[in-house]
Amino acid sequence: MNSIRLWLRPMFVLLAMAAMLVSSVAEAQWVLLARRAIGRVEQMSQSQPNGGPSYDSAAVMLAAPADKVYAAVVRGVRNAQGINVTSEDAAQRLIQFTNGQQIAGIKVSALGDDLSHLLVSSAHVGSQPNAAALVSDSVLRVCKEMNVECSRAQQ
Repeated sequence: MNSIRLWLRPMFVLLAMAAMLVSSVAEAQWVLLARRAIGRVEQMSQSQPNGGPSYDSAAVMLAAPADKVYAAVVRGVRNAQGINVTSEDAAQRLIQFTNGQQIAGIKVSALGDDLSHLLVSSAHVGSQPNAAALVSDSVLRVCKEMNVECSRAQQ
């Protein structure tokens, strides 16, 4: 009985070490994947051919605290000419605004202490100019103000 216990103890230690090693490799792969996604601006748009409602959206993960990102967003929206804030909720890090023809909103979410997700969405009718470039440019402006490197994703 004692010989079995003496034999099992090293096996349990080896098994525990193997589990920790596999866990470390999986975590390292996750970190590598996240680093590739940070700063990559993804964009999506849809337009109706008959002049109906359309939308434009852009999203990016930033290596910066959500509160600082939201503060930069609010400064940018408030300083933009011809833009009126229609709703602001600092607790949810959400700001909505209009230029009189189109409506848009920006939401900042905390993914970690120094990791944020920024989502910009705009709606308009087909006769108005496409806001896709404006939406992604606003994301890039926030990146620049936060001194975080961002680029448009390859489509």
